[in-house]
Amino acid sequence: MPLFVNKTLITDQEIKTETGYMRAEYAKTFPDQSIQEQEKTLFNWALENITERVLLKEYALKTISISEDELKENTDGVQSKIDKLIIQIKKEAPLVTEKEVKDYYKENKNKFMISEKRHVKHIVKHPTKKSLSEINKIYDLMKKAEEELKDGVSFEKVGGKYSDCSGNGLDLGYISIGEMVEAFENTVFSLKKNETSEIFETEFGFHIAKVYDISPPKIAPFEQVSEQILKELQEERTEKYIEDFVDKLKSDSNIKYINPKNMVKSAKIGFTFTKPLNFLLIKPSGPDCNISCDYCFYLKKGKLFNSGKKRMNLKTVEKMIKQAAEQSIESINIGWQGGEPLLMGLDFFKEVMKFQKKYGQDRFTNSIQTNGILLNKDWAMFFKNNKFLVGLSIDGNKNVHDKYRRDSSDNGTFKRVEHSAKLLLKSGVEVNSLSVVNDHSSEYIEETYTFLKGIGFTHMQFIPVVDIDPVTDKISKFSVDPKKYGEFLSNLFDMWKKDFSNGKPNIYIRFFESVFYTYLGMESPDCNLMSECGKYLVVEHNGDIYPCDFFVDPKQKLGNLNKDNLLELLNSEKQNKFGKVKKNLPAKCEKCKWVSKCFDDCPKNRMMTGEKISYLCEGYKMFFEHADKDFKKFANNLR
Repeated sequence: MPLFVNKTLITDQEIKTETGYMRAEYAKTFPDQSIQEQEKTLFNWALENITERVLLKEYALKTISISEDELKENTDGVQSKIDKLIIQIKKEAPLVTEKEVKDYYKENKNKFMISEKRHVKHIVKHPTKKSLSEINKIYDLMKKAEEELKDGVSFEKVGGKYSDCSGNGLDLGYISIGEMVEAFENTVFSLKKNETSEIFETEFGFHIAKVYDISPPKIAPFEQVSEQILKELQEERTEKYIEDFVDKLKSDSNIKYINPKNMVKSAKIGFTFTKPLNFLLIKPSGPDCNISCDYCFYLKKGKLFNSGKKRMNLKTVEKMIKQAAEQSIESINIGWQGGEPLLMGLDFFKEVMKFQKKYGQDRFTNSIQTNGILLNKDWAMFFKNNKFLVGLSIDGNKNVHDKYRRDSSDNGTFKRVEHSAKLLLKSGVEVNSLSVVNDHSSEYIEETYTFLKGIGFTHMQFIPVVDIDPVTDKISKFSVDPKKYGEFLSNLFDMWKKDFSNGKPNIYIRFFESVFYTYLGMESPDCNLMSECGKYLVVEHNGDIYPCDFFVDPKQKLGNLNKDNLLELLNSEKQNKFGKVKKNLPAKCEKCKWVSKCFDDCPKNRMMTGEKISYLCEGYKMFFEHADKDFKKFANNLR
């Protein structure tokens, strides 16, 4: 389906070409993502790249002039104007003041900690052939060196006589942790000042080391780091200024998707769509569930609907699939949630697959969230064959999981869910663990992470729970404490980093991956961290449509699938108004240096405080402070 940016037509082929440029590098960076996930993200990035280039080109042609000399340097006059525009925008970015640099230094002194350094000299012998006889010969020489040192001969004289690195090679200067191999550091950093080690071995040979001086850890003086701070702050400000400039161009532009089938149905040929339809969250069984978790917010939605079983009929399913296929750009993801969607039965989902094939060929991808109680081999085979991404709700080991995830008879569900996890993993189903972070589980991060890894999960999601107790009208007992949430994320981050191989993660944690997008100058795919809400629709079992599952509420209802058009509802005034609520940030957030990382979280979590600031704000700040340096390093390495 073609896209118009003002009067410029962007064809499907242009988007495919742009996607092709990025595909190989993206696949290297996110190797464990499914092909469907990769293609969906690449498509959205390509669309974003092309749109921004078109808008910058249009603006440059209207506002920038170039001289004959400039044109001689670059025969492409259009590109010259675009380059000149970018330089001009950068120059317009407000300069960071000396006060801001000093304030940043005062507030972040721990970032400029100079680690302990030790002045070290060493005597080393390197084996060449590494035969047993040669190793014994070298060791005997090192023993002679050690004996001479004990007899009072100077380290320098002994080193000049025996060491393979004599002269200046003896002196390693001041070293800190991380500069030498681990075996060398373990010995050297256990010595006292003026103490000489015994003979020890590393991968490079045999050593004797002596510590001449110890410089304790200290905070770098302002003068030493002020230039670095200024550079980093200015780069961040300039990048943000360019982003804001492009966002302003987008908001002032007419971005339109043209689909003849949709236009015939809506009879609104001039209807402008700024948001594509690429994700639907479906509640086929409404809030019905076969267990009763204390912290489940969606169980309460049952009072909004008629009593009895909530089940989506096949007529509604077909209408939804048909509309989605007609109105989406390239591909569309369907997320099946509840309640418990598996209550619909396997035959229901087999019919869904038939509708998707009939109307969308291979353009649909599916994910499903389940508590795992009803899973069996037939379900596992179905998910495998139809390439479903399964999110399995499992909070951790038995102690953690059974605290709140209990059935209607108040029995724990851990054993049944653990069995389902093993079944899915053994069957080769693409599966993520979905773990709720609550007042109890936040105390057991190490046990939870270790358990999930041990069972075989390589993709994990951790979802904080924040809710109001309807009786006391205060934060519920099971809600995670903000500080505990910050500690949870920080500790999880450290454990996650330790599992890296060759600088890349072996475990994929959705929240960390979502935050990383922002360090690459891209919008996070996690709606909690986006600058605006309203990017998808929720379809309830009876066809009612809402902007978000946290806001399934009569006041927020957008319409009904059986009489309304999905794409029009997604771009309706009511949905746009809902989406822009998140942009109304309190002054405290506007001044926060982390605002571009979280945009004050989900509006639902803001409602828990009187200041309209996310209840979890303190936790987010703790985590961003803790992980910022590493995320910047990851981003620089990737670039």
